Amino acid sequence: MNVELGPPGGSVEGREVAVRVGQAVLAIVSGLVAASALVPAFEWVALALGFGADSAATAAFVTVGNVAGFAVAALVFLFYAGDLDLLRVRRPTARDAVVAVGGSVGLIAAGYAILFAFSAVGLAPSTNRALENPPAYFLLMIPLSFLTVAVGEELLFRGVVQGELKRALGPAGAVAGASLLFGLLHYVAGTGTPAERLVYVAVAGLLGVGLGAMYEYTDNLVVPVAVHGAYNAVQFAVQYLSVTGAV
Repeated sequence: MNVELGPPGGSVEGREVAVRVGQAVLAIVSGLVAASALVPAFEWVALALGFGADSAATAAFVTVGNVAGFAVAALVFLFYAGDLDLLRVRRPTARDAVVAVGGSVGLIAAGYAILFAFSAVGLAPSTNRALENPPAYFLLMIPLSFLTVAVGEELLFRGVVQGELKRALGPAGAVAGASLLFGLLHYVAGTGTPAERLVYVAVAGLLGVGLGAMYEYTDNLVVPVAVHGAYNAVQFAVQYLSVTGAV
């Protein structure tokens, strides 16, 4: 049976959809497994270097270990499948740079607009567990947002997941599917009631749509990595200013 899911005028088999969705989910599960294996190792390194168990440095090591698991899973998936063409990466052009800068401003503005919209109807998102760390952690995470967090998450969700889904669902379906899965991952990252966590899922998913759209528009993973990094860096900077009483 053929299902009209791909680009206009194109069609794909239902079995192909199931296979691609299954592979995308498998990649995410592999990322979570890899992260659970790497986090203790990164934490051990931090402690071996003399950082305290509750220090900002150890917390940063744990965060890096988590996203390193995502990156490792994504790369292993691509190499094992012999499918490196799935990953669309190249040297950024001037056009890419303009999209990255504009996209960063737009995503940050969109983030606050989405939060305001939820607040207007009495809904609030859960708090990310990372925001419970010491103030120095937020400073460390500003550069690490670009160098580690955005790289690992975008490799997995835009590079592998969105790439797999695109082959069966077309660009729009791939962006929607990858964004949904990206949002759902944030359910376990938050603290709060189930309702607050679902709001957090919605916020992350909607922002994921923007990242996915920029990936499709530029055909270059560097762009959503840069935008994702900028968004996270701003959040960490704001959080640091807030907890230290600077704002």
